[in-house]
Amino acid sequence: MAGINYQIEHPYQEFSKRILRFVAKKFYLYIPDLILLVLLVIPPYESDEILMIVTGLVILGFRDIVLMRRSIYYLNQFRVEDQSVRFSLIKYNDVFDRHENHIANVAVEKAKQPFRLIIKENDQVVHQQYAIGYWTKARLEDLYNKFNNMKQDVTLESMFQGHIVN
Repeated sequence: MAGINYQIEHPYQEFSKRILRFVAKKFYLYIPDLILLVLLVIPPYESDEILMIVTGLVILGFRDIVLMRRSIYYLNQFRVEDQSVRFSLIKYNDVFDRHENHIANVAVEKAKQPFRLIIKENDQVVHQQYAIGYWTKARLEDLYNKFNNMKQDVTLESMFQGHIVN
């Protein structure tokens, strides 16, 4: 039986580099920020115009807060070998949580809006990985498909083994 092995690359293990790589890849999202900053630097304005520019920057800042909150906890490693699932989570820069369980006790689900992978252990949500940084939508889809195919194969294999042994 083949296994699954995902390990994030070193630059994605550091929180600040994870955020900066996202900004660099999605620079077009930050064009309105740059325009508002340039408008803020070019004087003279009246107080209501400055207030509108600053309000626009604050509104755009909420996007960054959401991005950072979704990047604090990050899936570091996901490995499936011999019906055993091992995964670890990073909080900011350090591995803070390691899990190991039988494949039958772990579930991986997809959710949309925003796209994310939900990892459950014994029907309890352990982690939600958003499509940010190393974990692109395509990579999360691939992990989801491989894991569920492997889990289905293990379930079928154990069903048939039980009947063969008896």
